Amino acid sequence: MSDDQKIQANVALAREYVEKVFNDHRPDLAVDYVTPDVRWHGGTLGTVEGADDVTGLLTAFIGGLDGLHAVEQDIIANEDTVVLRLVVTATHSSDLLGIPKTGLPLRWDAIDVYRIRDGKISEEWAADDLAAFLDQLDVVELPWKA
Repeated sequence: MSDDQKIQANVALAREYVEKVFNDHRPDLAVDYVTPDVRWHGGTLGTVEGADDVTGLLTAFIGGLDGLHAVEQDIIANEDTVVLRLVVTATHSSDLLGIPKTGLPLRWDAIDVYRIRDGKISEEWAADDLAAFLDQLDVVELPWKA
């Protein structure tokens, strides 16, 4: 497989992962897209290791957000890495991250970096705008908005 073909295959994998797992609300399908030893890095949310634990994290996250939908804004890729810049919308429909259900609509920006190994995601860095997320849920007061 040429480098261009490999890049195209990796981009297709990342796009399909977002579409199936997030937009179709099927976190159970994550195991089809990740390696057994996958590492998920979520900044202040910590690091989760292993396909089962990452699937559990995604199940909790997606389960707390009705209508979750990620729209691709930009994509950058090389032989083993795909970067997606996304705009995500949802409704906060149940307890999530220790925050009781609000029913409020949400919109935030996200940048997800995927490392691909042997046709599967082996590592992910999820950089979500948690300040915007928490501000829209009225659980923090952002000093620059005061």
